[in-house]
Amino acid sequence: MPEQLKYGRKPAVYTARSMRSALAIAAALDPLGPPPDSCRDYLAAVKNIGPQMYENNVLSDCVCADTANTMILRTANAATATVVPTNNQVVDLYSVFGYVPGDPDTDNGCGELDMCNYLVKVGLLGHKANAVGNIEPSNLNHVKWCNYLFGHCRLGLNLPTYAGYQFRNGQPWDVSNSGDPTSTGHDVPLVDFRNGLLYVYTWGNVQPMTPAAYFAWTEEAHAELHFDWITQQGEAPSGFDLGALAQKLTFVTVAEAAQNMGVA
Repeated sequence: MPEQLKYGRKPAVYTARSMRSALAIAAALDPLGPPPDSCRDYLAAVKNIGPQMYENNVLSDCVCADTANTMILRTANAATATVVPTNNQVVDLYSVFGYVPGDPDTDNGCGELDMCNYLVKVGLLGHKANAVGNIEPSNLNHVKWCNYLFGHCRLGLNLPTYAGYQFRNGQPWDVSNSGDPTSTGHDVPLVDFRNGLLYVYTWGNVQPMTPAAYFAWTEEAHAELHFDWITQQGEAPSGFDLGALAQKLTFVTVAEAAQNMGVA
């Protein structure tokens, strides 16, 4: 691993709710067919801010860095004011998942599903996710639609060590037969796709990735729906109703809560 790059995504976890949410999202996205060749340009709204490192060079807080960076992206495109979390606020968020500042023994990362559930229940800086759901990572069309419709898609990668060197050298992430293939869990949000490449935020940069690397490395994918985004975006040109999907995912969450309480 190159010096001063950290990771921090724990292995994927699947629950009954996350599997039901995946079915709901798949049913909503299947009728759309193949996505456009290019995503809407959400990055233009944050060109003067850019992705932030958020301590992911010294802490294993990539899941939290994703959360903060996508909050910037989302609010810049669909809110009255852009919200830019501070480093301290991101570290505070990381502390929710067990990190004790100054104690390297507690710098153990966190899981993406745990973060998604936390964003629904608590949120960050007063901004909650209104619904979250899993996406089958092998269905790249659905992952791209998630980026196009919801602004971004949270990806969980098993990133080989050599990908860190590709990043350092300004190269797209791609599968290679040379270099150390040892992999480590890493969280990145998909924020754009065009010209045959996928673009993710990582380590304070926009990083291109080939589809081959995506299929080789991606273990999980998550959609996060926010009503401020839904209100601003309304319907996609295809007529896709974001609000209807949000209601379905919310129903899945409520149904699971009722089941856990023994009332359903």
